[in-house]
Amino acid sequence: MASKNLNLSYVLNQYNSSDKLYGTVLQKIEEFKLLHPQRKLYLMTFGYTSQPLSPTVIQKLREGVTRLGDLKTYTSYEPVAGKSQLRELICCNHYQPLGVSLDPSEVFILDGAQSGLGNIQELFSVDDSVGIQNPTYPYISESHLSVGRHQIFTLDCDQDNGFLPEVPEQAIDLIYLCFPNNPTGAVATSEQLNLFVNYGMNHQSVIIFDAVYSQFVQTPDIPKSIYQLKNSKQCSIEINSFSKVANFAGLRLGWCVIPHELTVKNSFPGELNQMWNARSSIKFWGASNLAQIAGIAALSERGKQESKAIVEFYLKNVYLLKSALDKNGFTCFGGIDSPYIWVKAPDQLSSLDFFNRLLQQTGIAGMPGCLFGSCGEGYLRLSALGYREDIEEASLKLSNF
Repeated sequence: MASKNLNLSYVLNQYNSSDKLYGTVLQKIEEFKLLHPQRKLYLMTFGYTSQPLSPTVIQKLREGVTRLGDLKTYTSYEPVAGKSQLRELICCNHYQPLGVSLDPSEVFILDGAQSGLGNIQELFSVDDSVGIQNPTYPYISESHLSVGRHQIFTLDCDQDNGFLPEVPEQAIDLIYLCFPNNPTGAVATSEQLNLFVNYGMNHQSVIIFDAVYSQFVQTPDIPKSIYQLKNSKQCSIEINSFSKVANFAGLRLGWCVIPHELTVKNSFPGELNQMWNARSSIKFWGASNLAQIAGIAALSERGKQESKAIVEFYLKNVYLLKSALDKNGFTCFGGIDSPYIWVKAPDQLSSLDFFNRLLQQTGIAGMPGCLFGSCGEGYLRLSALGYREDIEEASLKLSNF
């Protein structure tokens, strides 16, 4: 007789309250649309990108489709770790300008960052403990609970510590860090990140660094990769994505870096890298041919310039929103090195009450901070990844809210 996966069942039951809360948000949005059919809704809840793929990417995708449609040029499966040209370009065109030297064999192509962040824990013992920022995206803890890992510690981030977690006092095996942070928009200096690298070296812990928003960094001297710090290759895995900087949210393409120098207490140098390759052969078998062709185009010299323009477009959006909020006296964070603004609820409103008041009065739907964890209560996240016209109209409404 078959039986259910108890760990996944546990996640379902454990997160029923979170699901209900998320459902409440969606229900409020649908009610607003039904009750106010003539009013415009400004959806700033999700990290959905709005701009089209760049001309260089479109051109290469068309060429790729033509090649796949021709018997003479058709190709089947790619290497499990990804196209060699794409892996080389990530090393040369993304990391080398940051002063980071990587070998292409240390880079693995993913179908977006989320699968990498959720699946990378398969490299480690189910008995390992995990440290996760609070607030953060809930799927990180859910992915660990779904395989039976229950030693999960929260690293609290609030206004008092600048939304930067303190280095844990106890020994934690795996630590997830996201900078620029989603949802708060906070960034970490080299000195602050170096405390975690030293912690990882001292405790033989592994830092899993989410660098998806690194290309949005504008503040001088803020690291865009954890590998810009000394010794970090010995204790860190980095995960990145094309989703926001090249509008690949629907194409699904990202990468992870597993340095040969990375070891844990019962491994030898290079073993974790080999294990991930084996895991990919068993469970993944590579990202889409076309998505990888698009990634190669995005990392070309012209493609990088076009991606830079995309990032600048979203940064102008977030500047407009933040200026409107500042003008109206809101306390808000982020909006400088990130396409998100973390807004403190006025009048000591709860996250949900603030969400509802803003929606009813302006038509702007943000994401209640409580959905990102207990430290998110009393805040609202606004995404600036939308259309410029909508951002301008919403900014005017925020100025008068």
